[in-house]
Amino acid sequence: WLCRLSQWGVGGILADDMGLGKTVQTLALLLTRVESGPTLVIAPTSLGFNWQRECERFTPSLTPILFRDIDRIDLKNKVGEGDLVICSYGLALREAELLKEIKWGTLILDEAQNIKNSNSKTAAQIRTFEAEWKIALTGTPMENHLGELWSIFRAVCPGLLGSWDRFRTKFAEPIEKQKDPARRRALSRLMRP
Repeated sequence: WLCRLSQWGVGGILADDMGLGKTVQTLALLLTRVESGPTLVIAPTSLGFNWQRECERFTPSLTPILFRDIDRIDLKNKVGEGDLVICSYGLALREAELLKEIKWGTLILDEAQNIKNSNSKTAAQIRTFEAEWKIALTGTPMENHLGELWSIFRAVCPGLLGSWDRFRTKFAEPIEKQKDPARRRALSRLMRP
């Protein structure tokens, strides 16, 4: 499923509980995408070392690079195929102009609920990063309301769920306020693999 989305250039969300292997599945997919260019992983600071360790353990042909530990100015001249640049959400916001200058093969948003507010500065900046393919990883694609799901899809697959006004009218309000099972099934069909 991930390979098919990747080949089509259609972004998606891999939503599994913690500990079920989202990182390893994504790393395996990256082996098929090496020629598309470097990968940018945006994850909470606490997960940066995990990405590095998992990459070294399961995909040693890829090169993990902790963004916080490198000469950032020189990054755009040195990063290339097989490189996995790991950056925190806070650093991605602060260094957005630099990160936008790089043509990424893949953009991975780990713990993507960090962009659940589509009006936040972080979510707005991340939507401007260019990548051939984007994927969000999260155990909680929505915690409070369907707007969070819409925001994540807006970043990884713009247009799939339409504009916020259309999505709110067609799905969010009927599902959340009226508990409409037909609208819930329609949304599920639209998003499922």
